[in-house]
Amino acid sequence: MPSYHRSAKHGPRPLTALVLAALVSGFGLVDGLYADDLTPSSAGKLAASAQTVAQAIDSAWETTDNLVAPLIGPRGRMLYAEAVGELQQALGAPRQSAIAWKRVAAFAERLGDAGAMILALDEATALALVQGDYDAANAHAGLLLDRARATGDVAAQAAAEGYLGVFARRRGQLESARAHQETALSLRRALRDRSGEAQVLMNLGTVHRDLGDYARALELQLDALDLRKTLGGAERLDLSYRNIALLYREIEDTEQAKTNFKAALAASMARHDPQSLAAALGSYASFSNDIGDAESALAMARQALAIDASLGNRPYIGLEQVEIARALIKLGRDSEAIAPLEQALAIGRDLRHREIVGNALLYLGRLALRAGDEKTARERLDEAISVLTEAKLKAPLSEAYGAREEVAQARGELGSALAYAHRRNDLREELLGTRSGRQLAALKSRYERAEADQRIRLLSLDNEVQSLRLREQALLRNIGIGVGLGLAALLVVLFNRYRTSRRLNRELERKNAEISAQESVLQNVNAKLSTQAAELYQAAITDPLTGAYNRGHLMRQLDEQMRHALRDGRDLALLMIDFDHFKRINDEHGHQFGDRVLASGVQIMRQWLEPGDMLGRYGGEEFIAVLPGRDDAQAHAIAERLRDKVEFALTPLTGAPRPLTISIGLASLKRSGETTLEGLLSAADAAVYRAKADGRNRVVPYAA
Repeated sequence: MPSYHRSAKHGPRPLTALVLAALVSGFGLVDGLYADDLTPSSAGKLAASAQTVAQAIDSAWETTDNLVAPLIGPRGRMLYAEAVGELQQALGAPRQSAIAWKRVAAFAERLGDAGAMILALDEATALALVQGDYDAANAHAGLLLDRARATGDVAAQAAAEGYLGVFARRRGQLESARAHQETALSLRRALRDRSGEAQVLMNLGTVHRDLGDYARALELQLDALDLRKTLGGAERLDLSYRNIALLYREIEDTEQAKTNFKAALAASMARHDPQSLAAALGSYASFSNDIGDAESALAMARQALAIDASLGNRPYIGLEQVEIARALIKLGRDSEAIAPLEQALAIGRDLRHREIVGNALLYLGRLALRAGDEKTARERLDEAISVLTEAKLKAPLSEAYGAREEVAQARGELGSALAYAHRRNDLREELLGTRSGRQLAALKSRYERAEADQRIRLLSLDNEVQSLRLREQALLRNIGIGVGLGLAALLVVLFNRYRTSRRLNRELERKNAEISAQESVLQNVNAKLSTQAAELYQAAITDPLTGAYNRGHLMRQLDEQMRHALRDGRDLALLMIDFDHFKRINDEHGHQFGDRVLASGVQIMRQWLEPGDMLGRYGGEEFIAVLPGRDDAQAHAIAERLRDKVEFALTPLTGAPRPLTISIGLASLKRSGETTLEGLLSAADAAVYRAKADGRNRVVPYAA
C-alpha cells in the first residue's frame, strides 16, 4: 500500500505530533487485533475514530480560516492549510488532506513559493495514489517532476520518478516502471538518502517480480529489508516483510510466506498505523485463501475491510471484498458471497482496476454456474476471461477457463468444452513451468547471497593471513638490523624473534584451517544447490498428482520421438487414454476419491507398459502413452492389456457394481499417414471420442 511521502526537510508540526501521540495511545492495545473473538468492527475502531476527528476539523476549517485571514495574510493561511493537510494525513483522512494540499498549492502559486508548491504536489501525488485516482496521480507526478527540474530539487525529482514508476506498474507498463525506478534509485544514492533508497529498492523489486525475474526481485527486496534494519527508527519494515512474503507466496514456499506475513503484522502493530495494518491483514487473508484456511482468511479480510472502509481506501476495499467472497465460497456460504462480489465489481469498474474486475466476474460466474444459471455464468465468465487475459493474470485466467469448460459441458457444447479444457491445460502447464522456474530463481538468489557472504568471509581471512605474512617478513628484516648490535644482543633478538615467528606461524596455520573450513562450507552449499536444482527440474517435468510426466515434457519428448521415427522409417504408436464418466465419479464420491482413481490408474498403467514407453498427463482425466517402434497390432495388444488391468484393479475401489473403466484411442504414424505432432494427436483424439461414443471401456484404432 502506498505510504504518505514526506520530504526530509519538513518535520512534523507540534499540533500534528500531539494528535499522533493521542492516536498512538489509543492504538496501544492492538496486540490482540488478530484474535479469534475480535469482531471486524473492532479492527476499524481506531480508524473510524480518527475519521470522526478529521471530519470535525474539516467542518471547522472554513470558519477558522475566515477568522484568522486578516491577521495572518496569504502566507500565514498557506502555512495553516499545510498544517491542516499534515494533520488530516496523520488522521488517515486522504480525501480531506488532499483538499488541504490543493489550497496549499493555490497559495504557493499566488506567492511564487517554489518550495511550497513542490511539497504540495508531492503530497497530492501520494494521496491520489492512495485513493486510486491514478490519472490525477500521474498528472501531479508529471508537474512535480517539471517543477523539481526547474528548481534543481533533486530530492523532489527522485520522489516524482518513484511515483511515475508506481503509476506505470499499476497500468501494466513494466519497462517504463523499471526505467523510472532505476532513475529514482540513482538520485536517492546521489543524495545519500538511505531511507529513500530502501523504498525505491522495494518498488523496483516489485517491478522485477511482475516482469518474472524472481531472483532479482527477491535480491532487491532483501536488500531493502537489510537497509531498513540498519536505519532503525520509524523505517517501514512492515512493507518489506509483506513484499518478501508475497514473493514466497508466488513460488509456493508456504512456510517462508507465513513467517514473513507474521513479521509484517508484528511490524505494523509496532508502528501503530491502521493503514499499514490493513495492508498486512489483506495480503495475509489472500494467502490464507490460497492455502485453504478460509476461516482465518475471512476474519483477516473483514478486519482489513473495516479499517480501509474507515480510511476510504477504495482499491483495497475492492480487493478485500473479493477475498471475503472467496472465503465464503470455500465455506459453502454462496448466498453471502454475492453482495461483496457485486460491491467489488462496482469499485473495480469505477477505478478501472482489472484485477478486481476480473476476479469479481470470475467468482460471480462460478456462483451463477453452481446456482444453475448457465446464461449468466457464461456472460460473467466470458467477460472475466477477456479482462484477465488483458491484465495477464494467468492463475485466475486458468480457473476461468476451467469454469467456462463446465458451462460448455452443462450446455452440451462438447467441442467448446474441449477447447476450453485445452486452453486451461496449456495455461496450467505454463504456470507449472513458470512456478518451477521461480522456485529455482529464488533458490539461486538465496544461495548466491550465501555464497557471496562466504566469499567475503574468505577474503577477510585472506587479508588477515596476508597481514600476518607481512608482519613476519618485517620481523625477519629487523633481524638483520640487529647484527650490528653485537653477538650477545643478536642472540637475544633472535630468540625473541624466533618465539614471535613461531606464534605467527601457529596463527597462520589456524587461519589457513579456517579458510579450509569455509571452503568446505561453500562446497556443501553448492552441492545442496545442485541437488535442489535437480529436484526442481524433476518437479517441473512431473504431474504432482499422478507421478506421470506433465503435458509440457510429454509433448517435447513425443515431438522428438516422432522426428526420430520419421527420419529412421520406424513406426510409432500413440494411445489417448480417457477415464470414463470421470465427472460422475467426482460428483458421487468427491474430488479426493477422483484424484485417487487417477493416481491408482496411472500406477497400474506404468506397471504394464514396457521399457522405453512413456506415460504423461495430457489434461484433466486424459493421458497419453507413447509407444516407440510399435505398429497398430502391437499397440492394440498393449492398449487392451492396460484397459483390462485398470478395470480389474479400480472397480473394487467404489464398493459398487458399476465398473471403473478407461477408453483408449489408438493412432500410429504409418496407419494414420500423419507426419506432424498435431496431426497424430488429432487422430488419437478422434479415435478416443469414437471409443466413448461406441459405449466406452474399449480400444478403438484410428480410421481415416
